[in-house]
Amino acid sequence: MARGTHVALSSIFLILILYFLQGLNIGLATSIPIFLAVRGANWAHQSIFSFVYYPFSLKLFWAPLIDTIHIPRFGRRKTWLIPIQLCIVAILLLLSFYVDSFVTAGHVVWLAVMFFGIILLTASQDICVDGLAITLFSATNPQWTSTSQNVGQTLGHFSGFSFLLTLESANFTNKYIRQPLSLPFQAYGLFSLEHFIRFAALAFLVVTVSVAIFFHEKKEVALTNKEDAHPLTISETYISVIKLFKKKCMRQLAIISILAPAGLVATTYMTRVSLTKQGVPQANLALVEIPVTLVSVFSPLIIRRTKRPLIWFVRFYALYLLSAIPTAAYVYFTPQIISSSYYYPLLIVFLTCNEFFRVLRAAAQIGFFALISEERIGGTYMTLLATLSNFGFAMNSSAILYLSNWLPKKYDYVIAVGLCITLGVLWMVLSFRTIKRLQKLPTHKWYLFPETITDNTITLEKKYDRKLLDDETN
Repeated sequence: MARGTHVALSSIFLILILYFLQGLNIGLATSIPIFLAVRGANWAHQSIFSFVYYPFSLKLFWAPLIDTIHIPRFGRRKTWLIPIQLCIVAILLLLSFYVDSFVTAGHVVWLAVMFFGIILLTASQDICVDGLAITLFSATNPQWTSTSQNVGQTLGHFSGFSFLLTLESANFTNKYIRQPLSLPFQAYGLFSLEHFIRFAALAFLVVTVSVAIFFHEKKEVALTNKEDAHPLTISETYISVIKLFKKKCMRQLAIISILAPAGLVATTYMTRVSLTKQGVPQANLALVEIPVTLVSVFSPLIIRRTKRPLIWFVRFYALYLLSAIPTAAYVYFTPQIISSSYYYPLLIVFLTCNEFFRVLRAAAQIGFFALISEERIGGTYMTLLATLSNFGFAMNSSAILYLSNWLPKKYDYVIAVGLCITLGVLWMVLSFRTIKRLQKLPTHKWYLFPETITDNTITLEKKYDRKLLDDETN
């Protein structure tokens, strides 16, 4: 299939909106540890709440069902997308009536249960959106899958985290909104957590109804000119997942994806909570995230046309580890320097650099996943690859958060970051040679069904391989 043709703006906008909704839920879940930390929750409580992210590590078990069972008249992806998002609306509305009392009373288990359900449905929606993105972009530029995901989820995460924490704060709202407008001060922000969750439910409802009415899926074109091409059944799809692991390249990629997050989880999951514990106000932390988010939105565009995404994944991984060192030191010395005029500008610089490398690392990895995913099982294939990485993050984050509860309270964050950086460097040393070899493999080598590849595709792959060799020699 030829690549490089024009991408419809409507397709990009649709995928961006759907990924935005994912990011909204994830950002909302990410903000809860901040609310809990303000009310004295320890790292053990944070470890319990971290289990809400596990559905992204388990979705492979039901991805083949979503990828194969559908109502043809309604559409392969809409069959699942519409009811899943309506269920999200229902749970968000239910949660909105109890979330304030759960947070105030420290009912972490109940919060984890409710958000586990939300993230479970969000992970299922992700399967639909990944498959839809592969279908829409595979004929043009697969890297748009990665770019759309990163931009959409980043904007959604900003709305569910920074926007919420800023305008939920009474201090910020009184000082920067009510006072300039000569409005009386209040003991609450512009809206509460409860109100924001209802707004999220409304956003899901509006998008869901719009997609149901206005978006019409096109029938997917078969990947072969042979007459015996047919969609896979459920059993064939599950068998395909098992067969994928018989490929040596897939087993190697699986090990690399699961172990890679060991170097990242302390900085990713502990930095914001540690800043709160060190005295940074909730609203100030949210404001700091604004320039960080702007960088996150545009940085994936840098590598949207990269020829070697897996190699760039390692390079940005290394830069992320390096950026974690000054960030950890700055967080540690926060109580001594927070009142200085340079504290917040430098904090923005450190967090922005950290986020910049994190997003580019993730975009490069997702771009490689999209590049090697086979359209015939596109949703399941992409889900399998993402699940490996998500499982690594979930497993390592739960472990490091629980371990941090036993570390000296004054040095817990710094020790955790140092341990993770050491593991990350070790991972790079042991895996880089394998990563270079995996990047050189032609795309069709990752496919289960080589018979579905036409002569033209193989010719394109050969040209692509020669281009990679030329790039490496230059």
